[in-house]
Amino acid sequence: MKGRSKYILYLVNIIVFIFLEAVSLWLITDNSVLQRSGIMKSLSNITSAFASTAGNIGRYFSLADVNRQLAEENVGLRRENDRLRSILADNAVPDSLQDESPMFDYIPALVVSNSTDRLHNVIIINKGLRDGIKEDMGVITDRGIVGYVQSAGERYSKVSSILDIDNMVSAMLLPSNTFGVLKWNGRSARRSILHDIPVHTNFAEGDTVVSSGYSLIYPPGIPMGTVRDKTLSDGVNYDITVDLFEEFSRLKHVYIVSRRDIGQLENLLEDNQKHEEYRRQ
Repeated sequence: MKGRSKYILYLVNIIVFIFLEAVSLWLITDNSVLQRSGIMKSLSNITSAFASTAGNIGRYFSLADVNRQLAEENVGLRRENDRLRSILADNAVPDSLQDESPMFDYIPALVVSNSTDRLHNVIIINKGLRDGIKEDMGVITDRGIVGYVQSAGERYSKVSSILDIDNMVSAMLLPSNTFGVLKWNGRSARRSILHDIPVHTNFAEGDTVVSSGYSLIYPPGIPMGTVRDKTLSDGVNYDITVDLFEEFSRLKHVYIVSRRDIGQLENLLEDNQKHEEYRRQ
């Protein structure tokens, strides 16, 4: 009981203090123009600070919607870019622009888990079977190839990163259009090695390396990095160190690549393999 009375007295003191402070402020502002102006300015600053903070909080929580809209716009731009590239490659007439469909489709996703400090790094993304994701689909960004879908669950998928010493990507060296095999050596997450570039190839430090398009799952022409230096391998080829554009330690937004004619290509390759096996018998 004694403790409760002490608590009530404490509350009464606070209320009285607040009341007296309010009365004092009213008397000051009512009788002094300068004091009133100073107090109103302070109140205005406090109100502005609260409004600014509230606005920043609102913008922060709206970033998810903004990022989703940007991802969808990027998908549309990628489709249009692939469509026009296909038309130019086929030397199609302008009238056929409306009839051509892009070879690749893209599904935006977010990275929920990522590793860069192992020999076999994996990435977990927030899209799965219910979103149309299948095994062996390519995963890319605007800054390079990320890897391929190793396994797909209902809501999430595991991606085998190109920062895996067992993964290889067909890549092309510009401007000579010489292609080789890009393979990580297990060291820096910002560099990879482009193998099998003939010694007669003309290139220089800073030249761009892009995806070749010879893979079934990655679109051609994706910028991947620039030439850093070279070393002679087996006397006839260069191994080129490539500075990667993509910062895998900061990876957040990716695109899963779906190729429309993948079934036809796989059937052709399977038929060719069966033919070769038949010839060896």
